[in-house]
This record gives sequence, C-alpha cells and structure tokens, in this order.
Amino acid sequence: MTRETNDDPELDPKLDAALSELLAQVDAEPISPRLRELARQLEAALEDSRKSRAK
Repeated sequence: MTRETNDDPELDPKLDAALSELLAQVDAEPISPRLRELARQLEAALEDSRKSRAK
C-alpha cells in the first residue's frame, strides 16, 4: 500500500538505531524461520520509512 502523502510519524533516531542493531543480530542468532521473516518485514518497513523521510 503506497500513500500519496507522507503522514508517517518521524522515527526516533534512538529507536531507529536500536532496531537496526536488533536486525543485525538476527543474522548471527539461531532463531525460528517465522521470527526471521518478521525481522525481514521490519527491516523493509524501516527502509521505506528512511526513504520517505529523505524525500
């Protein structure tokens, strides 16, 4: 789902950093396939948020 306007709230830089660190650990830790997929979805959502803020 794409939006014509950017109504997304700003992501706190500390939260962004913490989530990025958590996602980096996903590759190093043995976790279930479902949790790995959820981490990938979170990673994609964060990237979309970063791109929309850069516009």
